[in-house]
Amino acid sequence: MSNMFMKDIDENEAQGAKVIAFVHHKGGTGKTTSCLNIAGWLIKMNKKVLVVDLDPQGNATAGLGVDRRTLDNSIYDVFFGQKNIEELILETDSGVQLAPSSLDLLAAEVHMAGRINNTSLLKKKLDNLEKHFDYILIDVPPGSTLLMINGIVASENIIIPLDSGVFAYETMETLKTLVIDLNEEVGVETNIMMVLLREYSTSIFDKGTTRGINKLLRDFLTVNNIPSVKIFTIPFSRKTFKAQMRGMPISHQAPFSNIGRAYKEIAKEVLNYEWRI
Repeated sequence: MSNMFMKDIDENEAQGAKVIAFVHHKGGTGKTTSCLNIAGWLIKMNKKVLVVDLDPQGNATAGLGVDRRTLDNSIYDVFFGQKNIEELILETDSGVQLAPSSLDLLAAEVHMAGRINNTSLLKKKLDNLEKHFDYILIDVPPGSTLLMINGIVASENIIIPLDSGVFAYETMETLKTLVIDLNEEVGVETNIMMVLLREYSTSIFDKGTTRGINKLLRDFLTVNNIPSVKIFTIPFSRKTFKAQMRGMPISHQAPFSNIGRAYKEIAKEVLNYEWRI
């Protein structure tokens, strides 16, 4: 991998990136997996893609084959140091470009707390990048933290990954409250692009649970006057774990698998999405 930022960019073609945050207030829902696998398919569809890893755990960084121990700088240094974001962007072996994370982000909340306009710090950092990419995908950390809110404010368009558990509906209620609060307190109108519902397993007995949660979510979207939001089901597969261990999205590791084809369809939906101006 190498720092390939701004390589072979035609300024006449630059139209401004479409920025998407992958949001959930708890971990283990496939948020990072969805971010990386959609990024991988967008690369295969000849798009320039940047993944911004905002999670101190650095799963998106590791999932793209980058060892954080070898890095001199991370997104933390952009927030609180003297680095410009373009100085740390890496091109990974998959072709996805990455603004990597570090454990230093664990202290981000403390540093952000006293800053003016602390919910829009990331947005300001990304402003100069948008003409250089087609898509910027932000992997936000779990929890209703300032890092999470920065990811949402920077994108204003979110994808919500959920698992097929009893708390999926509760999650939508929690995120609804967060979206309303951001609108009222910060003036940010957040748009839900889609919901990704992950299956528990390959068992036929678990598929009924997934269908039940799907119906609850559809009812939730209808009641809240956003019935056009699509819900995609992500099949259970161990191939995603193997792909991430190899530092590759599923599009590059197992594109013809069930989960590979599922993420391909989701990436197509992202491409064809009628972007809100």
